[in-house]
Order: sequence, then structure tokens, then C-alpha cells
Amino acid sequence: MIPAKTLVAVALGTLWLSGCATSTSPSSMPADADWLDRASDCCAELADLPQMDLSARGSQDLEFGLMAPVHRFDTGVSAFRALRLPRSSGPLRLELVSAVQRDARGQPALFAPTLLILDEAGRIRRRHDWQEFTYRPAQGLKGDRLTLSLDVMPSSDADRLVVLTTEAALSAETELLHPARALARARHLAEPAVLNPVAAHRAEGEVTLRVHPIGETAGLLAPLMAGGGDEPPPVSPAADAGMAKTADTAPHGQPTPAPLDWRRTIRAALAAGDLELAMSLAERAELAGETGTRRWLAQQLERR
Repeated sequence: MIPAKTLVAVALGTLWLSGCATSTSPSSMPADADWLDRASDCCAELADLPQMDLSARGSQDLEFGLMAPVHRFDTGVSAFRALRLPRSSGPLRLELVSAVQRDARGQPALFAPTLLILDEAGRIRRRHDWQEFTYRPAQGLKGDRLTLSLDVMPSSDADRLVVLTTEAALSAETELLHPARALARARHLAEPAVLNPVAAHRAEGEVTLRVHPIGETAGLLAPLMAGGGDEPPPVSPAADAGMAKTADTAPHGQPTPAPLDWRRTIRAALAAGDLELAMSLAERAELAGETGTRRWLAQQLERR
């Protein structure tokens, strides 16, 4: 007789291998593959795309299928979702997740997204194609998925975002990591001689969009967004005296160090994609007497 613990382990292993790579298909996924060709174009121009308001924080699932509007983009016909960015929120961090699902035939399928950032006039200011998304294999309760994280400063140049797919994406596919290979890697064992499954790219699917304000915890840009001035954050008298003493004194016989080029350092942080560091540096610059650095940083973010 096989021990009960062994049976439980085998059952859990079978469940892990068979269930974590994909999820069930959404209700909006049609069985008819020609539905997109028969769909009518919703609009003449990008500026006319129907849009929803995007909250400054939270998560929502964007479904692409029979219930989604369709437009003939310059990259091909696609179902899409358009969302208006909240102007009063300050800089936002967006995360898009497109999970592998199963199509009507039970095969792994994927909606390969393209993200557009449009200005007020509906012109494309930024484009992130599906190749820029990172493939993440199934782990724990999370299935195989494509992810993309980016920062955006809502403004006249970043008025709304549009999620769609392209004709080139629909002609491609994504290779997935076989669960048996993933398990072997996790246990530092030799990988089995199995073929990785392949997820076809479909015109229908689901993308999860998560949003949160970047400056929410630091509160760095809040005075600017609320119409405040360039005054630095309040500092206690003891801390202010300590800072002044440190700045005015130097070891005997040693020249006073050259002042730090705060804006050059902030530009380096922005070039490295570390917006939180750039905001922290701007706050430190204000405390050091570089009045106007926060407003300058906000202007740099609007131009990105």
C-alpha cells in the first residue's frame, strides 16, 4: 500500500504541473476566430477612441473580445481599451500583466499587448510593443504571464493610454517554460528532455492593469500638484542648525568641498529609470538650499 503522504505529494505535484501554467479563458473569449474581421471600426481617428477614466490607484481587468470596441490602427485591426489618465495624481507607476490562458480548443493562448500613450490631440507620444514585455514563468499561484512596468506623468503630453494588439503580434507566439523544467530548476536538478509549450497570440484575452502614485509615500510632488510654491519641506530648528553647521565648517587646512550638482545627479537617476531615487534627490536638494528643484523635476517628468 502506498503511504498517504506519498499520495498527497503526487496529487499536489500533478495539480502543480497541470494547473499553474494557464488559467481558464474569460467569458468574453469567442469561439469564432473570424469575429474580429467582421467587427466594425468604432472611430475615424485615435482622438475619437471611447475612453474610461483611470483611477490613480487600484487594479482593473481589461477584457478584449466581443464586448470591447474595435479600431483599425496603423498596426492592424484590434480590440482595444482606452483610459484617461488622472491629471491631479502626479506621477504614476503602471503595471500591465497579460496572463496565459486557454483558448476554445484548450491550447495555451496569450493576448500580446501594445501600449500607446496619447497626448490631448490623440497623437502617439510613446509606444511599448509586446516585445518590450517581460515573460515570467509560472510560480506558485501565478501562471505564465507577460509583464510591463513603466512610469508616466499625466499631462497634456500624456493624456490617455490605449491597450491593443497588432497584426505582427498576432502572427507570433510566446515560448513558455515547461512546468517540469521549472520544477527541476527550483530544485537544482537536471532539466528533463521535454519540449516547452508554446502560447499562440490571440486577438482576444485579458490584461490586468495596476496603478499607484509614485510620490504617494514621499509626498515630494504634492505641493506642486496642489499649486504650492517652491519652499522646501519644513525642517525642525535642531536639524536646520545641524545642517548649517555641517555646511559651514570644514577640517582645518582642507578646502571646502565643491557643491554637489544635484540636477546632474537627478538626470542620471532618471536615465537609469529610478524615479523614486530622482524624487528623493530632489527633496534633498531642496533641503540643501537648491530651491526650485522639485518644480524642475516635475517639468522633466512632463517631457518624458
